[in-house]
Amino acid sequence: MTDSKIIGRVLATEKAPTTIDNFAFWTNPTLILNPFDIVKVEHVNGSFSYGMIEDISHITDAASFLTNYISSDFGDVGVESPTLRVGMNYVQAKVVCNTKNIYIPCQSNAKVYLATANEIEYALGLKDISNPLVCGYLEMYEGTAGCEKVMLPVRLNSKFIIGQEGAHLNISGISGLAAKTSYAMFLMKAIQDRYLNSEDEEDSVAFVMFNVKGSDLLTIDQPNDYSDEDNPEQARKENLAMYEELGLSAEPFQNVTYYYPYSTEKYWNTYLKPEEVADNVKKKKAKKFKYIYKYDRNNLDLMFSNIDEMQSSIILWQVKANSVLSMIGRNFLKPLRKNVMLAEQVTRKFPFQAGESSTVL
Repeated sequence: MTDSKIIGRVLATEKAPTTIDNFAFWTNPTLILNPFDIVKVEHVNGSFSYGMIEDISHITDAASFLTNYISSDFGDVGVESPTLRVGMNYVQAKVVCNTKNIYIPCQSNAKVYLATANEIEYALGLKDISNPLVCGYLEMYEGTAGCEKVMLPVRLNSKFIIGQEGAHLNISGISGLAAKTSYAMFLMKAIQDRYLNSEDEEDSVAFVMFNVKGSDLLTIDQPNDYSDEDNPEQARKENLAMYEELGLSAEPFQNVTYYYPYSTEKYWNTYLKPEEVADNVKKKKAKKFKYIYKYDRNNLDLMFSNIDEMQSSIILWQVKANSVLSMIGRNFLKPLRKNVMLAEQVTRKFPFQAGESSTVL
């Protein structure tokens, strides 16, 4: 979309005036707009204000709901109203910015346009990002007549995610439904692409992943076969096109090493079969690990906080909760003589479950 399309004009009435923060505009009742779409408004001194759509309403000249009910022969749903009501859609939007930093209210009857991709980037502050890292994309004007859907990559400063200025990143949502793990994997893939293509040889990044998702994270070095899609070929093409648009490679993670819990039992504490583990070890992309008190006792303090814990329960909770420690078992607890009896009770109550494993990239 190269040219802005006019879609309505600003409304300002005695009871609903425009303000420095909000404005409303009328538009065609059949025009499809969506919440969070960006629109452009003509403003004073040749400037433009940008607004984000917050709500869309439809209004007619009917005085009340009762008017519509009566015109349908007192509630007969099969009767078509003999009188065509005059109606329109009006849209409420919040001011995002102005091209000349003018923040007086938008003027009545000012023209409202759809914004171009470059204008949307400007309005949302997505231009000229230092150390850009792709973290997702935005879609706007989906289904809007007379224009193409706009898809914009969203970039943030990579130094705010990793490095000395890195901050905590929280991904929240409904368990099992919010694609939290999928987004975390996408972001890590973007980070790896960013640093693999970096011209600075001193720039590098490494990830440590703890797998608590079944077998999902145990094949991250293998390409997706899209076998769980209804139309695998179409899904593959759409994903490849999207990754290309975002400037990312569609290759799986590189330089991956898996660490599996060592076991001499018939079952492994991982979702992979023993032959799959052996094959990865043979290909030198996996190793086995185990904890031995004699060699790891100097690292025990890493499991404790600096706060005195009088109930002697911290270490037992670590053994139960953290899958990476699940192979410690009694060999680890024996040297802690004071905790042996309590450890036996907890072990019987919370037996270690097969299927917990750890993955390191």
